[in-house]
Amino acid sequence: MARNRRGKFQRGNIDGVEEAVRNLRAIGEDVLFAAELALAEGAERIVDDAKSRCPVRTGKLRNSIKAVDIADGAAYQISADARNDIGIPYGQFVEFSPKINKPFLYPAIDVNIKFIKNEIKFAIQDAISERRGYGHRAA
Repeated sequence: MARNRRGKFQRGNIDGVEEAVRNLRAIGEDVLFAAELALAEGAERIVDDAKSRCPVRTGKLRNSIKAVDIADGAAYQISADARNDIGIPYGQFVEFSPKINKPFLYPAIDVNIKFIKNEIKFAIQDAISERRGYGHRAA
């Protein structure tokens, strides 16, 4: 859009604008895809770490640890929802009870959160750089 003599915007064809808009949209799509992929990998990293920290008696609690996409790749819920024989979920008791004192989810999040944030940042940078032809960071 360009301004006319009265300062109001009017539709017009400015050389290269349409191509620039297409390129910006493509970069945005690439960035979103890269960030979502990095977040999904981060969620799985936390799940794997939590499983390694989880106390095991029967394996039921450890096997119930999972990451669920709750916002089309933009957010994950990580939970341990094992239930005992009468249907009571007990992951929270293991995580938070001072008597049991065996937290596994929060320590896994705490240890990995900075790494995951960096991986998302690098994924975004790589997506932009690759689109621009700058290459990407060394591994």
